Amino acid sequence: MTVASEAFARVLETSILRLALDDSDKSHLGSLGFIPRRYPAHAVITRQGDEEDRIFVVHSGWGCICTNLINGERQILDFPLKGEVVASRAFEGEGLESFTAHTEVMLFEAPAKSISAGLAHSTSLAAGLLGAIAREKAILSQHLTNLGRRSALVRTAHFLLELGTRLEKAEAAKSHGFECPLTQYDLAAALGITAIHVNRMLRELRQRRYVDFRQGSVRLLNKEGLEHFADFDPGYLRLPGET
Repeated sequence: MTVASEAFARVLETSILRLALDDSDKSHLGSLGFIPRRYPAHAVITRQGDEEDRIFVVHSGWGCICTNLINGERQILDFPLKGEVVASRAFEGEGLESFTAHTEVMLFEAPAKSISAGLAHSTSLAAGLLGAIAREKAILSQHLTNLGRRSALVRTAHFLLELGTRLEKAEAAKSHGFECPLTQYDLAAALGITAIHVNRMLRELRQRRYVDFRQGSVRLLNKEGLEHFADFDPGYLRLPGET
């Protein structure tokens, strides 16, 4: 295995994917064509409307997937985190969203066509990739529910709980809190409310002694109470077969 393949194997084994790779699986990693690449904060990785056929696995940092509107507004769809998979639309054709580096990110990226061919030789890798894509669909379904049916206060609470759970699964957070580089403007673009409204929601959650978000750090003051308040069930963040 190359150094890049060994690093990629460690990501697959220790991140949210938790793949149990045998020697045969590891030998096929090189054929998938994944290469490591670092992007500085705010770099555009894929642009909405561009032809795109790459697939990405996040090694470190925070990404951002968003839809850009003609009036200059944007709707943030998700923030891909360590170990999570980002796939372009149907692996080919024009991208419907932009994928940017919110912070500096290290990604493993490869052409989707080479991955499709390589996965035919490893059921473990194929199952892991499909499971990760299914998980992302479940995350986006919850985000849509946030925008359509949950109140501003509940959606803010639910989103913070989700981020904490995802980071905890990636061993990038603790049960009582996590580091978060998002501004109130970022949260506003993700939650479909104004930055002023976000400020009010965070203040109310703090006054209720649920969560304290200051200076890039989220502290969960009463996680169990917050989960009950937001009706948060982390089951949608489990991969197929995960207990």
